[in-house]
Amino acid sequence: MILADANVLVYAINTRAPQHRASRAFIEAVQKKQVDGVLVPQVLLEFFAIVTDHRRIDQPLGAEEAWEQVKLLKMIFPIRDESLNALGNLMDAITEGMVKGGGIFDAFLVAQMRACGISLICTYNIRDFKSYKGVVAHTPESLGFQPDNV
Repeated sequence: MILADANVLVYAINTRAPQHRASRAFIEAVQKKQVDGVLVPQVLLEFFAIVTDHRRIDQPLGAEEAWEQVKLLKMIFPIRDESLNALGNLMDAITEGMVKGGGIFDAFLVAQMRACGISLICTYNIRDFKSYKGVVAHTPESLGFQPDNV
C-alpha cells in the first residue's frame, strides 16, 4: 500500500507544474488498480486547502470546484481512516521526529500510516519523512512514473 501525499494530488491537476505528468501517471495507475494507492482524510483536507489558496498556487480553485476534485479522488483512491487509533500513537511520532510547529501534520500522517500498516508514502517532500523509522518516502518518478514514459 502507498499513501499519496497532498502535493502529488495537487501536481496531478496543475498542468503547469514540472511534476504534473509523473503525478498524473501515478494517480492513473491507482485508478487502473496497477498500484495499491490509498488516502487518509487529512490528505484530502490538505489538498483542498492548497488548491483553494492563492498564496500557494497561481490559479486557485473555488471551493465547489475543489470539492468536486476531492469527490473524484475519493472515487479513485480507497480512503483509510484510523485517525482515532493514530492519535493514541501520535506522541511516538512527535518524539521520533523531534516535531514542533507545523511538523505536527507530517507526524500525524506518520501515525496514521502506522495505524493503517502503511510504510510507503508517495510525496515530493522526501526530507519531511526521513527521521521516521519504518517510513519510506518516494516521489512518483522514483517509483517508476517517469515523465518520458507518460
